[in-house]
Amino acid sequence: MRVTAVTTWFPTELAPSRGSFVVRDLHAIAHHAEVSLIHLVPPADDDGTRRLVHEGIDVLRIPMDPRRPDQVLAAARTLRRALRGADLVHSMAFSSLLPLALRRPTVPWLHTEHWSALTTPSTLPAVARAGMPALTRLLALPDRVTAVCEFLARPIREIRGERATAVVPCIVEPGQVAQRRDRSDGALRLVSTGGLIPRKDPLLAVEVLARLVSQGVDAHLEWLGEGPLRGAVEELARERGVEGRLALPGSRSSAEVREALGRADLFFGPTRADNFFVSAAEAIVAGRPVVLGATGGQGEYVEPEVGDLVPQQDAEAYAEAILSVDARTRSLEARSIADTIGDRFSSRSVGAGYAAQYEQLLPRPAGGEATAAERPVEVIIACHTPERPVGRAVASVLDGNAEHACVAVVCHNIAAEEIAEALRPGDRSRVRLLEHHDEHRSASGPFNAGIASSGAEHVSIMGSDDTLAPGAVASWLEVARRTGAEFVIPRLALGEAGRGVPTPVVRMHRAGLVDLVADRLAYRSAPLGLMRRAMLERTGASLVEGATVGGDVAMVTQLMATVPTAYDRSGPPYVIGEDAGDRVTYVVRPIAEQLGFVPPWLEAAWFTALPARARAAVGTKILRIHVFGAVFYRPAEEIWTASEREDLARLTALVLEAAPGAEHPLSRADRRLADACLDPEVPARELIAAARARRRHGRPATLVPRDLAWVLHREAPLRFMAASLAVKHLPRWAQRA
Repeated sequence: MRVTAVTTWFPTELAPSRGSFVVRDLHAIAHHAEVSLIHLVPPADDDGTRRLVHEGIDVLRIPMDPRRPDQVLAAARTLRRALRGADLVHSMAFSSLLPLALRRPTVPWLHTEHWSALTTPSTLPAVARAGMPALTRLLALPDRVTAVCEFLARPIREIRGERATAVVPCIVEPGQVAQRRDRSDGALRLVSTGGLIPRKDPLLAVEVLARLVSQGVDAHLEWLGEGPLRGAVEELARERGVEGRLALPGSRSSAEVREALGRADLFFGPTRADNFFVSAAEAIVAGRPVVLGATGGQGEYVEPEVGDLVPQQDAEAYAEAILSVDARTRSLEARSIADTIGDRFSSRSVGAGYAAQYEQLLPRPAGGEATAAERPVEVIIACHTPERPVGRAVASVLDGNAEHACVAVVCHNIAAEEIAEALRPGDRSRVRLLEHHDEHRSASGPFNAGIASSGAEHVSIMGSDDTLAPGAVASWLEVARRTGAEFVIPRLALGEAGRGVPTPVVRMHRAGLVDLVADRLAYRSAPLGLMRRAMLERTGASLVEGATVGGDVAMVTQLMATVPTAYDRSGPPYVIGEDAGDRVTYVVRPIAEQLGFVPPWLEAAWFTALPARARAAVGTKILRIHVFGAVFYRPAEEIWTASEREDLARLTALVLEAAPGAEHPLSRADRRLADACLDPEVPARELIAAARARRRHGRPATLVPRDLAWVLHREAPLRFMAASLAVKHLPRWAQRA
């Protein structure tokens, strides 16, 4: 695949730091495609070169002043020839749209946007604001558009309507994290990175510094950056008597910025408006807490435990936030702070995000099953006996979702003719029936076989006693189109569409991609919903064949942790059937078998590569759901033989070892049960009593952790239960609205 990028922002000898984010993006894309660049170089940056290789990237420069219509037209003519041979055009930055709008590419076209004026037009001069409505219509032209955050994606979606707009973030590469400094000197050292320009509000930063000093705080601020407000900032610092506490070293290299972050206690960015605020994300990845202005996309990655967002440009409010964040984060290790972002914004993740966009733009190769090729989704149902209500499951797809989905039924260790008899006569010719034979009773094998044999762009797996509400598949596809997700998880219901299942406990304001930790995705234990087949091939994710319990848990967690994932918050649900008597979930097995899927999961390379916060969140879920659930459903003392207790202790200890800190948010009642699980000498009756006691919800022991510092953690009972209640009732509110 040959991708030609087009941008007006790129380094030259006259402007060596211009468009450094484009260079990073192109290097990430180069892992998935052959990349070249056309630089529409403006006069102020033009160093006279026309062809060069910049950090391994082939570059063609075409002079163009975006303010000169004649130059835009000339660039459009030249571009048409320069784009020959490209399989896909990827424009970056708003001004690059101008010549492409005059001569639209003949191949698929993706555009990436960063422009802050789309979210805060007030930062533009009045004349420019007047022209915004006409100019922004250019964003409706590309086949797909990506924004760096949901904050920016929202106004773009208003312009583009039904045309696809997704989020691919800026690159913030994780790296070595410097330990936080010894605070024995009593000083508070603040750092900021950004231009000395009105939007970054360095004048307010001086006022905040002066207010902190007036309150007796030994505060210092180092601001790395240059701009037209330098003189005003220096003058205000003298007026406020803090000139000796303010350092303005000017613009610095990335390495020097890292060094400044390393010697600081807290990053302070009183921005009036930012889209992604890369500097703030870099500070967190470097292990430093943050206090930032609230207007922008930074709220999508700043967690309450490591920072605050201040909604008004007020010195007193910022000073109060700085002191509050410093107090509550002083004991946090730098790595714990960095892990709140981890590798979400790494070049690997961003490159995969762009690759997913390319896959959705480029035509699919010919071939595959005829029925699957007619629809974008193939729903795969595994069934081992005609006594299951498989006919109902098939009918729910064909009656309410056939516009977008076809059906394959994998007949597990049984003749296809026998399963066909359980379908409605009119449905038999509309279903792809295939046989799968193995020595296991697990559904993983037939599901894997169905996925491997599919020719559809997306696949979805479904239990033979479950159903899809009408319109569910269309809703999933719309979410995937809007967000760029490769995995869309549906809303679940139990028995009937109106009985919502409150997992995952996502943040209420999420309208785009979701995060494994912040949205508690680990509590979804099956890969239900929409999965891009190319993504499954790329990642190698599959169900564990032969596993009688938990064969799907590791797969769904892997996908939610490593690929763009969205939640269809209020769409028609996937309805879990309640009338099957042989669900393996409810069969009591030896602990070593019941939890046998856990050790390979925790030892998998993708899991060990996760940030510590993600491993801890998954560990908390394993303890709550799988370990504690296994104990609760074994209420007879005679079940708990010495070998069973030893296996329980071994597996519980394994979780805590692989996911350090997983126990911290647990309630006191949970911790009592965890302690009993770890100690085979605790009598079985006490183990059983502890399992029952933790389910007496609402009592103090079930509401607060042992360490009250964790009481407001997102995994702790108070926030978790409140969020569960909100998610459970959201569909009702959405329907009423």
